[in-house]
Amino acid sequence: MGEGGFGGYSRRAALGGLGAAAALMGVGAAGGTAYAAPRMLPPGHGVDVRAVGARGDGGTDDSAAFQRAFAQAARDGGHLVVVPPGTYRIARPLAAVAPVHLTGLAGEAGSTLAFDAGLPSGLTVTQASTEEPYPGPAIEIHGLTFEYSGTGAALLVTEEQVRSPYHDTRVTGCRFHLRGEATGFSSVNQRSLIVAQNQFLGSRAGTGLAVDDSDNTTVVDNVFYGLRYGIHGVRGAVRVYNAGCVVLGNSMSGFEKALFFENWETVQAIGNMLDGASANCVHLVDCYNSLLSGNYLGPSGTGPALLVETAQPRGGLGQIVVSTNYVNHYGGTSGDAAVALLGASPRQPVDQVTLTGNIINRYPAVGIRLRNAQNVLISGNTLVRASGTPDGVRAVLDETPGANHIVHNIVDAEIDAAGDTVTDNFPRVPVPS
Repeated sequence: MGEGGFGGYSRRAALGGLGAAAALMGVGAAGGTAYAAPRMLPPGHGVDVRAVGARGDGGTDDSAAFQRAFAQAARDGGHLVVVPPGTYRIARPLAAVAPVHLTGLAGEAGSTLAFDAGLPSGLTVTQASTEEPYPGPAIEIHGLTFEYSGTGAALLVTEEQVRSPYHDTRVTGCRFHLRGEATGFSSVNQRSLIVAQNQFLGSRAGTGLAVDDSDNTTVVDNVFYGLRYGIHGVRGAVRVYNAGCVVLGNSMSGFEKALFFENWETVQAIGNMLDGASANCVHLVDCYNSLLSGNYLGPSGTGPALLVETAQPRGGLGQIVVSTNYVNHYGGTSGDAAVALLGASPRQPVDQVTLTGNIINRYPAVGIRLRNAQNVLISGNTLVRASGTPDGVRAVLDETPGANHIVHNIVDAEIDAAGDTVTDNFPRVPVPS
């Protein structure tokens, strides 16, 4: 078998392989931490940014080295750029062309891109052609920390010039450390985007994830903390609706608005923790055919935990189901309504909304407020007002009644909806002393 080997694979060769792997990871073969001798990988097997001049010492400007790595990875055909442990100062905005695979070898804990303060953008990924690729070139960003405090996005993936946006974009296992008005990850005109197991951390002013004209987006198992917006989704002027955003199992805390969507079709927010929102946990404007289910909504301010609106000049259809959520209003007696459905006018109502099986706890002046809302079914909900609220509190208030149905709810205050169908609601029975 040779020198301690098995099947021709010698112990010396194995140790040599370990040494090469250690060098790639930025450690010496003897277990040291110095990155002494980075070396080029075979063509198509990836480009180590240290091998093309990056230092990763936190002080040297590594911008040019990253651009060299992107260019060489494209020439080699592997499109893979690897980032060993270190803090890489980036003094100029970076640009890459899809396909591209950028991965940190130390994960979010040790491979950091530190962008100089005030840069208009961090890393921007585009596509060279304006043709209609399907499914299109892949983009993978994994295992990096982005430290960014500029006015744009730490990571921007944009296909503004492509009529049919490409598919297969994945951003996973990254940490976005944001300051000021910065955005962590911004997607423009994307399709089939996956954002999973990332951290978006801010200082109460920026946005974690912005999805503009980005269809079939999946946002799952991420952490958002200390931002103005957790997820901000709008449509551009050329689209009627954005279609399809699944927001599943995310943990969000400390926001103005955790989820904000305007002109989206099929927003599905399921099983998320949306806590500590000073304005709204969920705000939907002119959204259509959407579902909110199994979420925890904890507003810390005086606004509604859930706000559904239509707006001039677009208007919207509605068809929204809100089911089995737990709304826990921290504001106590301050604030107006826990849930509000507000149409812009009788001609632009919030339309076809079902509120069923929700628990609305500690609501302030109003549990559910309706205005210019029609074809609304409020059924099987439990509404418990905040202790110490004065007389005049209403479990349900319909300011423009006549076309809604309020049935089979447990309430502890008046239902003010003359002209609606209001049947078989019953008062909450006090717990025996």
